[in-house]
Amino acid sequence: MGGLSWYFQYFSILGVGVHVLIALCFAIHAIRNGQPFFWLWILFVFPFFGSIVYLMAVYLPQSRMPYQAHILSKKALHVLQPNRAINQAKTQYENIPSVENAVRYAEYLIQSGKASEAIAILRQKHTSLVENDPAFLEQWATAYLQDQQAQQALAITDKIKSIDPNYNIEQIALIRALANHQLNQQESARQNFIIATKSQDIEKLSEYALWAIQTNHGELAQQIRADLQKKWTIGTVYSRQLHKPIFK
Repeated sequence: MGGLSWYFQYFSILGVGVHVLIALCFAIHAIRNGQPFFWLWILFVFPFFGSIVYLMAVYLPQSRMPYQAHILSKKALHVLQPNRAINQAKTQYENIPSVENAVRYAEYLIQSGKASEAIAILRQKHTSLVENDPAFLEQWATAYLQDQQAQQALAITDKIKSIDPNYNIEQIALIRALANHQLNQQESARQNFIIATKSQDIEKLSEYALWAIQTNHGELAQQIRADLQKKWTIGTVYSRQLHKPIFK
């Protein structure tokens, strides 16, 4: 303990290390916010390193911190718990297997590249109660698109358009454009991309630009890139980082 005497001299309160007090504060935070019990074990067994991990994985993401701190905490959370969001959605779905929870779980599965699992979940929930629900069908079409089942995606979006022609027009058009592209129906893809990018949404424009590059529409790609460049200069820090590869 002699080697640590300087620490307890300068970084202790009533003989208790500051790191222990910090760990205690985080433990109280964990209890009040319903965090899993293992956080208490980590904080009490490894108070110094446990506090650092808890700070990055739990406390910062829940706090109102500046943008850079929030981004840092999100990255740390992804490293420490890469499947946290999808596991939470899965648990919620297993506990309450409602249509809403199924759609949410399917969304995370799609984002994780597990479209076939998402399709299976949504197929189980495809009953007469949701067969005309555009939001449910949109998620299902997205899953089929991600799973390279373009014909199924187009069939479902056809049904959405017949149910409600005004439902989420641009997003449905984007799904159809990407499905057309998978089927090498490039003229139909172009027409749907025009509809999808009517409001000049940067993410949809990015998809349009990538399609133009992949299909050797060089002049169109340059035009879209110029539009994106304008948005790049006035966009948020987050949007500029998200779409940075397009401008390289």
